[in-house]
Amino acid sequence: MIMHKKQNSGFVLIELVTTLILIGFIGAFAGLFIYTGINGFLASKRNSEMALKAQVVLDRLSAELRHVESIQGIPVQSPTLNPSVTYRSRDFGAADRRISYDSANQNIILRVNDTDYVLLDSVDSFILKVDADNNLDGSLDGSKEVTAIRVDFKINGVGTLFSTRMYPRNFIPRTWP
Repeated sequence: MIMHKKQNSGFVLIELVTTLILIGFIGAFAGLFIYTGINGFLASKRNSEMALKAQVVLDRLSAELRHVESIQGIPVQSPTLNPSVTYRSRDFGAADRRISYDSANQNIILRVNDTDYVLLDSVDSFILKVDADNNLDGSLDGSKEVTAIRVDFKINGVGTLFSTRMYPRNFIPRTWP
């Protein structure tokens, strides 16, 4: 009688452990890859939303200051901690309007008829300046008119400076120091 040797047809413990370690490494790198991709997507989405908010605010400020008829309270040379401007505009009636920065709450605020509206929140810094260096109307009194109003601000977490320069369509004499 002939005896056949029995063959083992299974995995050895070492092979199972090696396979589990390799699957663990592949899973760890796949997880890191997915985590990095998701973080990149979320950062891109957040920055895109903030840039859109900033663009809306810049457009609103441009619309507010485009047809300014009178203006007061804007810093000429050095920016202040809480810059603000009170103005009247042809586009929005005879009521005084005010754009200001609330540094405590980090908001850009539009005040209309004693009601405050937050234009943008989470603002890290805000600069509101006027350029009034030229005698545009050619008057002999030597008065200088407002040539441009500049607005700059940064949003928390974005780090990009958003800026616009508005050119009033009316002659506005500079009546402040």
